[in-house]
Amino acid sequence: MSEEEIKGCSSGCAGCSGCGHDVMEDGESPILNLTDEDGNEVKFEIIDVVTLEDERTFFVVTEATEKEVEGDVEIVILEVKQEGEEEVLDTVTDEELANKVFEIFKKQQEELEESDEEE
Repeated sequence: MSEEEIKGCSSGCAGCSGCGHDVMEDGESPILNLTDEDGNEVKFEIIDVVTLEDERTFFVVTEATEKEVEGDVEIVILEVKQEGEEEVLDTVTDEELANKVFEIFKKQQEELEESDEEE
């Protein structure tokens, strides 16, 4: 998939690649419009942003839908990479790296839930 447009990042992120989550309206979902390998536009919602200690940044996303989703959703992990002057998103296919990012994502979600409960 290639990046077409980034509109913000998760306001609960631990790290940000500068995609402007602070300009998102309350309750508005940050959406990526991506083009798949067949040339079709697919919208993904950014659930969270994970930054590893080596400064690599990843978006945890799920396919955006118009209706409320209950239960588990399928996620995709995209790495933010710099190619020349352009920022691109690359699907993480390395299972070990994907698991590492997913574990950090789960921890961030737990911390976010705990801080919400404290308020």
